[in-house]
Amino acid sequence: MKLKKIKIEVEDTGLRLDQFLLQENPDYSRSYFSDLIKKGSVAVNNEERKPSYRLKTGDTVEYKLTEKTSLGPIKPVNIPLNIIFEDENVLVVNKPAGLVVHPAVGHHNDTLVNALTHSYPQVSKAVYDDENELSVSRPGLVHRLDKDTSGVLIVAKNTKSMIFLANQIQDRKAKKVYLALCAGWPPISSGRLYNNLGRNLKNRKIYTEVGSEKGREAISNYQVKKNHLTSKNERVSLIEFQIETGRTHQIRTQAKMAGFPIIGDQAYSTKESEAVSNHLGVKRQMLHASSLTILLPGAKIAQKFEVAVPSDFEQIIENLIAQN
Repeated sequence: MKLKKIKIEVEDTGLRLDQFLLQENPDYSRSYFSDLIKKGSVAVNNEERKPSYRLKTGDTVEYKLTEKTSLGPIKPVNIPLNIIFEDENVLVVNKPAGLVVHPAVGHHNDTLVNALTHSYPQVSKAVYDDENELSVSRPGLVHRLDKDTSGVLIVAKNTKSMIFLANQIQDRKAKKVYLALCAGWPPISSGRLYNNLGRNLKNRKIYTEVGSEKGREAISNYQVKKNHLTSKNERVSLIEFQIETGRTHQIRTQAKMAGFPIIGDQAYSTKESEAVSNHLGVKRQMLHASSLTILLPGAKIAQKFEVAVPSDFEQIIENLIAQN
């Protein structure tokens, strides 16, 4: 990985050096950075510091993530894939709920990437930076879906296509639409959700509103498709989300903050959503990437890829009582 050089701004003043590095690189662990600092691979104002060093406004932090993570090389594994489209440049997958997209701690050999490299070995060479281990561990991935989110996901077979597709998503030219079953009925049938999201300081596994100075802009547009009641008169709504940005946990976070959390979501729940989820026997968040519209390499017109909701999602809808 290339040398990183960061000047400390006011909002990060007072953070421990190891905390700051973790904040900048959440895919690594705090102990990893403590070891990196102790080995002299991190400098503050060209001097070595302890992990506990408190950063000051104007400090310059320089470091290289030269150590290897514990993930190791990708192991191709024969995991069934539901491919809905393929050409010489891309694959479009209907990802099932429960499948992790790329290797991570606790999921080394049971991910979509393991399946892809088994069935399509050329995908392993579709990386942004072949000297960056994190990049190498996520070949072909233009975007991601959470483990328990199902639906459309596009994969690049080569680096050129990967960059072409990723630029569309970054420039907000691709259209990504999701369906979710949410607890409660939104007070208005359609709206626009705008937040600045960042990691929750008390629980770094989840995201929350952190303000414009520290957070990343997150924009989602929603439309209520149908309001329902359970047999206990609990309110559930089927909502379509079209996202303009692709932040981690974006829809899940914003839906909760807007007052209609996704049922089955254990990380972003309320007492109401937990009660509904328990009553309906829901074990995972009811979120489905229903369609993706994107321009493929060599094409002149964007193409729409669409998949129906999976059986568990459909079964819940069938057990609800439609209200409009």
